[in-house]
Parts: sequence; C-alpha cells; structure tokens
Amino acid sequence: MGANRSFKKGNLAAWFISEHYAMQELHFLNQKIAGTSLDSQGERLALDDLKAYVNYCKGKRVPLHQKHSIGEPILGYIENVRLIPNDSNVDSWSVVGDVVVTQGALPDGLKGFSISFTAPLVEVKDPESLLYIPYPHYNDAQFVADLSSDSSMKIGKWVKKSAEVSELAIFGLTVSFWLRPIWDDLYKNELSPRIRRFITEAWPKLRSKGLTLEHVQIVIHSGREIELRFIPERGKEDSCLCPEQIQAGIRLVAKYLDESHSQESPVIERIVMRYETSLRCYEIVRVEHQVNA
Repeated sequence: MGANRSFKKGNLAAWFISEHYAMQELHFLNQKIAGTSLDSQGERLALDDLKAYVNYCKGKRVPLHQKHSIGEPILGYIENVRLIPNDSNVDSWSVVGDVVVTQGALPDGLKGFSISFTAPLVEVKDPESLLYIPYPHYNDAQFVADLSSDSSMKIGKWVKKSAEVSELAIFGLTVSFWLRPIWDDLYKNELSPRIRRFITEAWPKLRSKGLTLEHVQIVIHSGREIELRFIPERGKEDSCLCPEQIQAGIRLVAKYLDESHSQESPVIERIVMRYETSLRCYEIVRVEHQVNA
C-alpha cells in the first residue's frame, strides 16, 4: 500500500472517522511509512533518500496508491510527512505521516503503509533513456551489468517497500517536450527510434526475469510539466509500447488538454493511460491534480 501501518483495526487511539462534506474519511495518524531500520527485504533505507522523500512531500497531499500501482484506483492521500528520530537509537530515523482514506476499502489483512521512490544506480553521461528496476533485481550485479551495456541508458532503483515482490519496471525518455504542433515530428524523427531500440534490446532482458513494463513520458502544457504513464496489456508489452501506440496516446492527451485545460485550471501532475485491447489504443483512465495540504 502506497504509504507501514502499525495499528490494529478497532483501536480508536490510532484511527477515527470524520464527516467531511458528507463523505466519510478514515484517518490513520502518525503512521510509520519508512525508516532506516532493517526492513523485511533485508535492506536499510539511506537517510539521504528519506530526507529527499520528505522534502518532495512537503506541503503536499501525496496520493495513496494500492500496492504501489499507478494503475489501481487511488484510495486517499498522505499528508504531514516528516522525519523523526527513533527514541531507541539516535542513529535510527523514521518517516511518519497522516494517512487519510477517502474512498474505497482497505484490503483485508493489510499490515502497513509504505513508500516508494526512485534512486540512481548506474549513471551515464548524457543519457537518452531511463530504466528503473524493482527489488530484488537491482541487487543482481550481473543483471545490472547486462543492462548497462547500453551506454545511453541511465539505470535506477525503484524502491517499493511492500510485502509483495514487484514485477514492474519503468522506462522513459530523458527528453521532455512542449505539446505544440511541432512535437509530432520531433517524436517521430528523434524519439521513436529510442523507444524502438529499447523494446528491441533491453525489454527481452527484463522479460527473461519475469518483469513487466510501463512507460513514462514528461510533456509540457501551459508552462507546466505533466507526467504521462502508459500501462500496457500484460504479456503484450512489445506491441502496446511501440512508438506508434505511444505517439497516438500523446495525441489523445494533447487533444484533451487543449480542449479542457489552461493555466487557470488546477495543476495536473499525472495523466494515466491504459491500453484497451478492444479499442486497440490507449485511453485516459485518470487525471491526477496537485493537491496542497
């Protein structure tokens, strides 16, 4: 669950229900969502990474995703994220936050909320593409070395602190671009070959490890950066993430933004698209806005 729950249901000291504009909200206060202590994956999160995460969350309501999956419905948000020392050890720190569930239901047997973030693993000069791989694969030195044979690709860790082992990797391009008439030609002539090379060369290596894949692209509209997330049909990543399908998805987003969004509109942070097999194209499934705490 996108943010580690240390309470038990029914413990009124740990949670309460409030009425807010006729909507029930479930609050879990002061929940530990990360820390520098040894975790269930046998890892210790670096204090600098936790500081960076807290800084990112400052003043925000961070969406509460299920199973760290962008494709699942959002259940609520986490706010008031802060870093505190553990009483038992001056060198041990925890990230805590207030978790608010605004819709849906928490999964039965949920043991906690936890965070996810990306961190660098293999840096390259002037990268053209980015790849983030999950635990335990980022600890596989031979696998990482094999992926590093592409000197144009920066490789990072996608750290997801959950009980389940993740099979999802993310790749994207380092170039962001304005959604103006010229973007189509730029994508076709300059960026499509990078996508095609990744699918031909790197994707088979990921697939051999049982991984699946999503694509991320940053675009600019009304002077603001927006993350586009492409969720392909599992098992058909080759065809769903081909440059032509991605380009068609970006056209759909450009049309949506031109018709319904301006500088005066609420700030959009992410647009999630899922490949619809029956339509043979991507459709917009969710628009995520920036919400300040």
